[in-house]
Amino acid sequence: MRSLAQPLLVSSLTLASALAQGAASDALPAMGGEAAPRSRVEPEPQLERMEALARQLAPGTEAVWLETNSDRTLTLYYPAAQPEPHGALILLPDANHHPDWPTDLHPLRTGLADQGWDTLAVSLPRPPRPSVPERTAPATSASAATGSSLTAGAADTMETPLESYGERVMKICEAAMRHLESRGRSYLILLGSGSGAGWAARCAGEFQQQRELGLVLLDARPDDSPGAPDLTTLLPQLTLPVLDLYRPPATGAPIGEQARLRARTASRDALENYHQSRLPAHMPDSDWLVREVRGRIERYLMPTEAPEETAPKPTADQRPGG
Repeated sequence: MRSLAQPLLVSSLTLASALAQGAASDALPAMGGEAAPRSRVEPEPQLERMEALARQLAPGTEAVWLETNSDRTLTLYYPAAQPEPHGALILLPDANHHPDWPTDLHPLRTGLADQGWDTLAVSLPRPPRPSVPERTAPATSASAATGSSLTAGAADTMETPLESYGERVMKICEAAMRHLESRGRSYLILLGSGSGAGWAARCAGEFQQQRELGLVLLDARPDDSPGAPDLTTLLPQLTLPVLDLYRPPATGAPIGEQARLRARTASRDALENYHQSRLPAHMPDSDWLVREVRGRIERYLMPTEAPEETAPKPTADQRPGG
């Protein structure tokens, strides 16, 4: 299958180097000693928030900026606390959550690293907004003609981002996998939380033929953004092991209903590699979540090693070596 993305650049920035680069760029003098006029640059709120997050990371976390054709994406790398890790996890957050979200991604990316996994938490681009519905009020003939042409033009411009958003996410996921592979990790698990579960499933299906992958869905919920993947449609297409974890009713009734729908889909399509578990709704602390997820990963997603071949034992009427 043709590679979806060729990452242009992977830059690992610590807080010190990031601040040093920023200070150096601000200190460059203009020609002739006069301040050069600055062109207006439109702010990018999400990128600014990610840069602020990168400056506030706890020790031990490495801010890795992945650059694809369309995005500059912050990912948080946390190395395993042992010389030979089991593999690596790529964590995708819920919509409007950052990759160090305190209730799920932060404890998982740090806690699972303590248990022998490299982790890479990924920030996803902001999903496209739904298109504005056409006006229904009567209009004059002149304004109607103008409006129809504008509506057609707007439809053309709106169609592109809705179609390309999924491709952008896939390119980011592939860049994340390539980065972990460059660190020597061959077995990768995609973990999606909330609406990120659908994107993790789509990424797993996209690359399951080329890589050894596993998939974890955590409190999966539908993504309301246009063009978002549908888990019930994706599940029958997956041949890799899938671990579906959810926590009702604390996380809301819709999550429980969606979990039952996914279980029925897996049963109907006889998905032997699909495993669903209901986690305790109330956990005393984040360590419980880490232990629950780690235990089920070790039970259902760890690759099985082929038994070593042994020399056949000689039969009663056969002499050794004869």
